[in-house]
Amino acid sequence: MLLTRRHFLAATAAVSAVGLFSFVASKKAEQYWLVSAATDNKNQHFVCAIDLQGNEVSRIALPARGHDAINIEGKPGRAIVFARRPGLYAFEVDFISGQVVHHIRPEQGYHFYGHGVLSTKRNTLLTSENNYDTGNGFIVERDASNYQIINRYPSGGIGPHQIALMSDDETLVIANGGIKTHPEQPRKKLNLDSMKPNLSYLDLVSGKITEQHQLDNPQLSIRHLGVSAKDKVIAGLQYQGVRTDLVPLAVSHIQGSALKYLKAPKQQWRSMNQYTASICVDDNNALVAISCPRADMITYWSLDNDSFLGTERLSDGAGLAYTDKLFASSGKGQIAELAKSSNSSSMLPFSFEHLRWDNHLLAMKIT
Repeated sequence: MLLTRRHFLAATAAVSAVGLFSFVASKKAEQYWLVSAATDNKNQHFVCAIDLQGNEVSRIALPARGHDAINIEGKPGRAIVFARRPGLYAFEVDFISGQVVHHIRPEQGYHFYGHGVLSTKRNTLLTSENNYDTGNGFIVERDASNYQIINRYPSGGIGPHQIALMSDDETLVIANGGIKTHPEQPRKKLNLDSMKPNLSYLDLVSGKITEQHQLDNPQLSIRHLGVSAKDKVIAGLQYQGVRTDLVPLAVSHIQGSALKYLKAPKQQWRSMNQYTASICVDDNNALVAISCPRADMITYWSLDNDSFLGTERLSDGAGLAYTDKLFASSGKGQIAELAKSSNSSSMLPFSFEHLRWDNHLLAMKIT
């Protein structure tokens, strides 16, 4: 069933009338909880927090499927949760109390793409959004104190998906996936024959795109990002072409240089089934993890030289998060602590058989 804006507003009003379902278990003095959107076996949607012992400690109902979540600096136990594209909500959630604190809505004619970032220096929330009448992508900037829109910038392309801030907190890197969508056909890709994905950099001070880079294959959609402490960008790709094509699925980039494909044997690229989901950068170990849920694997790469290091098996593994350990979630209800090297074994996963975790996982600060 199509979730129209009218249906969505009715659903959120109904949720508000009865109070969001939530429960909170005893709070433990831990540094992080793991947060992910999830769907249960009745097709009900939630965002959940899991402690590092594998206990579900908070659950909040969502009116539609969620996607990514981000930490809020200075607010331990809180995160902003984004709807999956074409999304009509983002919530600021207090997982300790189990309450939705703010409901953030796109303006009429826009929808969210499931991702956003907070700029501490500017005290603003930035979200990737689609003007679905024109099909053009925008970065929308809101005051982080009240979530009122203060700026809107062209993203430099169609279908901006994940965005990330560089270390100056004023340069935004944008994965313009190149795929046109519309809420009346929520998951249909409308322009696969003419898509032009790119990686763009937006200067938030001037509001201008300062760099833009395209790949040699226009059907490699640039989707997800990881940024190192030294501003090296890793981008994960999803291929929209012929299913038998052999294509690389990740690139690295440093501002002022060209895009570079990560280095792997052809068979490794083939085994990833033309699809990547989340990216996690572990600066302490100069390691990059990239999830490939359609291939049931997590892949490891060198942050220093872009070389392929190995894989770890996790059925439908998609979400990735790093504390001082690397964690992954799966669409089959598992959350696992992963090995940081393909030469050792990970622990047995926590299993939540009644839940299907979405594609992203957040290590949320609670202290």
